[in-house]
Amino acid sequence: MLGFHALNARDNTLLPWIFFELAGSDPAVFQRTMQAEARQIRDLLASRGVHYEDLRSALVPTTNGVQAVFLYDWLDEPSWNYAVAFSRDYLPCLRGDLRTSMLHGDLHNGQGAIPVDAFEGALVKPRTQPVNWQTQYAVYFSNLHPRDVARLHESLSKQPRYTGYVDVSFTCPARDFLPQTVTSHWVILGDKAILSHGGDEPLVSDEDLVGFDLPAHGYKVVSLLDAYFECFLSYKIEATDAYQAVNDRILSLAAITGELIDVESVEVFVHPDKLDKYLLRDENKLRLMTNIGLQDVTADELAAAIRTKLRKNYVYDFRFAPDGTPLFAVAAEFDKPNEGGLTRRLLALKHDETRGAISLVTMY
Repeated sequence: MLGFHALNARDNTLLPWIFFELAGSDPAVFQRTMQAEARQIRDLLASRGVHYEDLRSALVPTTNGVQAVFLYDWLDEPSWNYAVAFSRDYLPCLRGDLRTSMLHGDLHNGQGAIPVDAFEGALVKPRTQPVNWQTQYAVYFSNLHPRDVARLHESLSKQPRYTGYVDVSFTCPARDFLPQTVTSHWVILGDKAILSHGGDEPLVSDEDLVGFDLPAHGYKVVSLLDAYFECFLSYKIEATDAYQAVNDRILSLAAITGELIDVESVEVFVHPDKLDKYLLRDENKLRLMTNIGLQDVTADELAAAIRTKLRKNYVYDFRFAPDGTPLFAVAAEFDKPNEGGLTRRLLALKHDETRGAISLVTMY
């Protein structure tokens, strides 16, 4: 059985309206359909020298990766395309082994009011300057190293149109706003740039319809039909009350479990031994639990906390244990009571078919 790094039923119609509807809204049939698609996406990418498994670090959240959005003022941009113009500034800054998902778009696109105060308060500027928030083009990167952010900011600061960057690694109004305004751009996998070539066939090609001239920057272009790219290779920015978030979770879990699971009603279970004999006994795990104030938590309290995190986040890293048990993960934020601020923990979970529950495997 094959897994998925991530699935997207939030921002496209392929998963909910084609795969699920054609399966007669039967989750077991849907699961089989998705297994065929898992083989298909692997074959398409492999035909262009891309191994699907290598995309994991670009497509799923990490505990310590930086999520950042870089801004460029497009007003009176002299070139024919400001997205292409900005790419000429940031592409030379990317390290050769970088693996990241990129999204882009204009902050002001009519989808909602820009939370200007939030952006202003978090913006790291290259110079003292007023910002016209109605003319900002945004490029978002997932899972950067702090050195990547520093390198990009230092180099881009030489460009007068560069406005600065905002770290959106943790919950904030700026991050909640971004899914309304940015869309998938590329997945960068070392020297390969994977992107969509629109809605027309072929399923896989080497097209760059916008003309970013990626080969001139050392990238081999691998392009996919838009529906495939958006469903299987698009990174979803975490956001409070994101559009279609509930359906996204239900369909994503159905793809791996063959069942319709609503996290509002399903049992969330933490075995007492998992807590007492592992998470609160193993030295490293106890340190992680203490850091987020859960060193005295009970199994029921931890289960309730996990349900809360499931409601607020999307699920990803879908795979199967050797015995066939469906596994998945959630990246959850916790307060650090002793140090202040937030930290991220990855919750590894499983679908316990016998119990009809979501059970904790581990935290890391």
